[in-house]
Amino acid sequence: MSSLTTAKTIGSIYCVGRNYADHAKELNNPVPKEPIIFTKSPACIVPFEGKILLPLNLGRCDYETEIAVQLGNDLYQGDRNQVLEVVSDVGIALDLTLRDKQNELRAKKYPWDLAKSFANACPLSKLRKVDHVTELEELEIRLEVNGEVRQQGSTKQMLFSIQDLLCFISQQIPLRSGDIILTGTPANVGPLNNNDYLVAFLNGEVIAEAEIIRK
Repeated sequence: MSSLTTAKTIGSIYCVGRNYADHAKELNNPVPKEPIIFTKSPACIVPFEGKILLPLNLGRCDYETEIAVQLGNDLYQGDRNQVLEVVSDVGIALDLTLRDKQNELRAKKYPWDLAKSFANACPLSKLRKVDHVTELEELEIRLEVNGEVRQQGSTKQMLFSIQDLLCFISQQIPLRSGDIILTGTPANVGPLNNNDYLVAFLNGEVIAEAEIIRK
């Protein structure tokens, strides 16, 4: 992969729930038989760097570390053998989740939007250009909080590969250049506290770091 770049104009953000079996189990959710898709507002994007403010009045806010891919071309009902070719960039995002609010909404069988689309709910690293689609088949992520490894996973552990996800979503939703897909989080999600220092790794290299401010 080449050097880091700033994300191009961002369109929609499509997220994948329960794409790692261990994560589904830790939240007492069934392992899905097909991808679970939801969205975050692009207004939630914030650079994964410096200080990230998450007000205390939001309640418990959990980190969920994910491989993020950005599309460089439109895609609708894409051919399985070609869908990966539309991916232009890859990085790491945090799908931050207001856990108490999510549980409340799920209990009422309401959508999760209020738990997923709040200010600064999607810290996004700088992105790396994808030089060849094979790079997307072996990606590893790791999140350290205050020097302790909290999450780690790889594309090999996903229930649905990036190729699977692009095929599935594009069969039903027209994807556009600039759209971002968050591909799911591995196990060991947890709450963020004031002054937590986060460092995210992609294939063993630091790609983002930030301090969490909760006041």
